Amino acid sequence: MSGSALKNYWEETRRPVYSAALVLPFFIVYHVGTLVFGQRILNGADYLIIKLLSVFSIHTSLAGAFVLVGCFVWWQYRTKAKWAVEGPKLAAMFVESVVVAVVLIQLMRLMPAPRALPGSAAVTLAASFADRAQNVVLYCGAGVYEELVFRVFLLGLLLLLFTKVFHFDEFAAAVWTVVIGAALFSVFHYIGPEEFDWRTFVPRAFAGVYFSAIFVWRNFGVAAAGHALYDIFVG
Repeated sequence: MSGSALKNYWEETRRPVYSAALVLPFFIVYHVGTLVFGQRILNGADYLIIKLLSVFSIHTSLAGAFVLVGCFVWWQYRTKAKWAVEGPKLAAMFVESVVVAVVLIQLMRLMPAPRALPGSAAVTLAASFADRAQNVVLYCGAGVYEELVFRVFLLGLLLLLFTKVFHFDEFAAAVWTVVIGAALFSVFHYIGPEEFDWRTFVPRAFAGVYFSAIFVWRNFGVAAAGHALYDIFVG
């Protein structure tokens, strides 16, 4: 691929519609899975959105889905980008996401910690097909909704806080945003039966930094798909 072609690919695939198209299969697997297996396998970040919206008298298990779709529509409208999607470019983005997942797996192996942990929930991997299918559903939900909550919403909120309220310069604000966001991302995984352990906290916080970099450097789609694939590969 020539330099100009690579630049064109890089710019074109940053359009919101490409992220939407890339995460669509994971989105469908997750929501079909929650219908098949029940709400007991809701991803924690999705559940958080549902609970927050219930405060405003919005009571539906699809609250997270509506928020995600609404964000994409608003993002697409605000950027005034084209709606067309080219198949080869979308396929290349999927390959990027696989690379993102594989690189993280290798980086995790360099850490003095237990085996790399799936990012979404403390779910015991069982031998039955049904249990494995439920795990995949959870991992797809983790990729989509944890990236939505911790990268799109949390990073944006923290960056706004540090620049507008505390008046940090851009670099310092970015560093503190990523560090605190990654720490909160890691802590989030201990809401439930799993006990806090520094040996799992540090790798998860590192994953938070890693996905933040992918989110900023590439886009939401590659970060979300890479997150889901990482969980599936190590799960």
